[in-house]
Amino acid sequence: MTTTETTIPLGKLVPSKSNVRRITDKADRAALAASIEHHGLIQNLVVRKADKGNKYEVVAGGRRLDALSLLMKDGRSIEGVAVSKDYPVRVVLKGEGSDTEISLAENVQRVGMHPVDEITAYRDLVEQGAEVENIAARFGQSVVTVRQRLKLASLSPRILDVMRDNDITLEQARALAISDDHEAQEKAWFDQPNWNRDPRSLRAFLTQAHVRATDRLARFVGLEVYEQAGGGVLRDLFAEDATTYLTDRPLLVTLASGRLKAVAEELRQRGWKWAEVSLESNITHGGGFGRIPMRSRALEEAEQAELDALAAEFDALSERIEGYAEGDPQLEADEQRQQEVSARLDAIQSASQTFEPQEVAVAGCLVGIGYDGTLEVVEGLVKPEDQKALHALRAPDREPEKEDNDGDGGEAEDKASGLSASLVEELTAIRTAAMRVELVAHPEVALAAMLMPLLSRTFHTYALRSGTDAAVEVRGECLTLSTSIKEPDACRALSGWNDIIEGWSHHIPGEPADLWPWLLKQELPRLLDLLAVVTAANLNAVAGRYNASRSRLLQANDIADAVELDMQQWWAPEAAFLARLSKADIADVLREAGCSETVAKALSRSPKDEAVALAEKELAGKGWLPVPLRSSRKAEPLVIAEAAE
Repeated sequence: MTTTETTIPLGKLVPSKSNVRRITDKADRAALAASIEHHGLIQNLVVRKADKGNKYEVVAGGRRLDALSLLMKDGRSIEGVAVSKDYPVRVVLKGEGSDTEISLAENVQRVGMHPVDEITAYRDLVEQGAEVENIAARFGQSVVTVRQRLKLASLSPRILDVMRDNDITLEQARALAISDDHEAQEKAWFDQPNWNRDPRSLRAFLTQAHVRATDRLARFVGLEVYEQAGGGVLRDLFAEDATTYLTDRPLLVTLASGRLKAVAEELRQRGWKWAEVSLESNITHGGGFGRIPMRSRALEEAEQAELDALAAEFDALSERIEGYAEGDPQLEADEQRQQEVSARLDAIQSASQTFEPQEVAVAGCLVGIGYDGTLEVVEGLVKPEDQKALHALRAPDREPEKEDNDGDGGEAEDKASGLSASLVEELTAIRTAAMRVELVAHPEVALAAMLMPLLSRTFHTYALRSGTDAAVEVRGECLTLSTSIKEPDACRALSGWNDIIEGWSHHIPGEPADLWPWLLKQELPRLLDLLAVVTAANLNAVAGRYNASRSRLLQANDIADAVELDMQQWWAPEAAFLARLSKADIADVLREAGCSETVAKALSRSPKDEAVALAEKELAGKGWLPVPLRSSRKAEPLVIAEAAE
């Protein structure tokens, strides 16, 4: 086979029909064009004289020809020389032989670089002084891609050696790269059993002591404030949402606590008897606390005059806005002003709502963090020990009523279960979410549950004095469960409940004024379905830190039995739960679940993270449930259900 090296003008080169590579990737074409633009044509094209005309068919090098054509189309240059039809392209001119064989040989025999060689080459370029942006431009890659490869190149040398032997996948390497600590990377890989080296487990191992930037605590403090205080961060360059982790949890807690304590001190200065802070995920509004109501005061003359003027301006703006054509430049300005007027109206009316100073002196406030990371202050709470003083203020001549001690039942259950109060609250919140989903499917039980407190308040007036609480809070409390659950996005029961609410939200009128006429038009079966949904929304079976009313929780158990709640369908003892127990408690769980004593003892001698992983594996499929998730008794036949059939 005769060959000749020469140059041929780009305009005379055409693709050969014998080229075996037929599919061209646009991104690959652009990257190759960028590489040729900055580095020149490193490898010659292989061509043969066409049968007709003065053209030459490219037998091997179709991608390079495609990239050169793109450079010519865009008016770009190669090493300072403009790419045109006359641009001389270096080629190898073949005399005879099979074109298909030549093309196939070039493509089949090509071997790509090993990933470790590629990422370390990028690292070498940076160490030689090249900038990331420049590297990205010269190789046709995005800046993000280059940064990701440099991140992998910063892995521990021991990890890279294992990766060279193809014992670590690219996804596993990406998971290990979330930490810059070589010792932590090596511990995550070499000290973990083989079955616990999947990417999710590796990331969890390396971030178990960290806090996501989306966590309510992090959002409350603010990433900028945290970093200014010297807090470290980790950024997962390989996650789609570029997840950021805050690595100094104690600092984060200190910053959050300091801000909450400052608010609490301000509240105490305003006359409240007490103001307590809480970093827990939920500060409950009821339960063991009494409440003092806000009372309206008469507006002062100046306040009333401003209120009247603002109300008139609001009405005038509404009329003007209705008359504007779409796109009128004044529309946006008037809508903005109307929002300002509305905010001021609300502020004046809110200022007229106050607590009685003498009642403030026996009441207090809880200061915490809402589920969305905002400051949450609950004012006007009265502790059980201050109830007598409050009654004395309101009716000095009346003998104080017997206090409700239902809240003590929740604390007793906490001790009996062997779990912390916050973990009991989380587990019962998960159980409540599951009960809500099941209750929606049982309208007859929902009807009974809704009637229960209404009938009790109508015919059992003593229940009001004794403080008996119902599980369905018909006052419209709609307790938010996500604030009590550490990882709400991973909770199957809560996701199921949120799906139900989301599904119904598309049917309910968007304006409150439209709701009543819409309800009157609905058929009875649909109203029953809606009743089940809103009943479920008001179901509260959470044993909260400040709200563990025994009567409410007992009735919640009755409802769980009625809907035949099976928590094994909604919850399993996974690592996130087990990690919050001591090793001794984990060993007890294994024994209770029927695992061998040998396994329990082996777990006790293992490091905590390894013990958690082993326990999760051993408990899989066992159906074990902690005390707060267990059924109280088997459901009894329901008369109302039989009557409905």
